[in-house]
Amino acid sequence: MEANHSIKSAASNLLFTPVLATVMQSRRIIALLGAVSLFQVVLTALELPAWQCPLKATLAVTCPGCGLTRAVVLLVEGKWLSAMQLHAFAPVGLAMGLLLATGILLPARVRDTVARRIATIEKRSGIMLWLIFGLLVYWIGRLMIPI
Repeated sequence: MEANHSIKSAASNLLFTPVLATVMQSRRIIALLGAVSLFQVVLTALELPAWQCPLKATLAVTCPGCGLTRAVVLLVEGKWLSAMQLHAFAPVGLAMGLLLATGILLPARVRDTVARRIATIEKRSGIMLWLIFGLLVYWIGRLMIPI
């Protein structure tokens, strides 16, 4: 019985490992992710050639994130309906981007406090696992029912 509990505990710890909180703790990681993301969003907003999806380019299959950058740009422009029609996870992407942008601006002590709170939420709810699962279900749905 104890071995079974140990296995469940190990699986739970692995599945509910904080991801966003870990990123929030490092200004360098936030800056790198932010710079790359901002570059991609600006290129997309200006309708310039941006990085292409490697999955779509090599296998001609859309990935779970295909259209997400364009949808985030539409959200920022205030075109909520168009953004949601393009990619339902656009608000999540924008919210994570804003959270990370806030993280780079916060003083270290405040950022660490916020990161600890986010870690608690991630551990208790498994929100990242649910978001990834939801994204995969959404992707499969998009593959089966092209819009």
